[in-house]
Amino acid sequence: MDVETMDRLLSENQTMVYRFVRYLGADPFVAEDLVQETFLAAFQARKTPETDDAQGWALWLRGVARNMFLRHWQSGKVSPVIAHSDYVRYADDLWSSTFPQREGGQERVEALRQCLEALAPRQREAVDLEYQQGKSRSEMAILFNMSEDGIKSLMRRIRVALGECIGRRLARQESA
Repeated sequence: MDVETMDRLLSENQTMVYRFVRYLGADPFVAEDLVQETFLAAFQARKTPETDDAQGWALWLRGVARNMFLRHWQSGKVSPVIAHSDYVRYADDLWSSTFPQREGGQERVEALRQCLEALAPRQREAVDLEYQQGKSRSEMAILFNMSEDGIKSLMRRIRVALGECIGRRLARQESA
């Protein structure tokens, strides 16, 4: 495989491969290592897909990542969690049928990013506090001078608004 093809594959599929190995059960640090190992193995592979189809390459990369994941768990150098190949095959099938295949779901991620930017500053701060900083409802209630139930309602409204915003953006993309 040439370097240009590898650069393209990396830029188009790195996020998808990371999410996939996380979905299989790898912790964030192991997932980062597995992504690197996946693309290194792909670069060194003697046989690669004979297609220009992005979905075909993504499917092949998921197979490489699945094998890297299984090798990692079978090496015995990690926690006692056992990754049985039937489980991994089932997870791979479920991933394929559940998650959007075009660009590995990047449309949804981009729609979420745009919708987060469109939130009011206070709403963005609340999302950041909960999802980035891991603050509890009680901590957020103090920061926002609200009750915990008020924070719960605020977050529920934000999630609903984000879901609707993402749905609208994806619908516009599909109709375009």
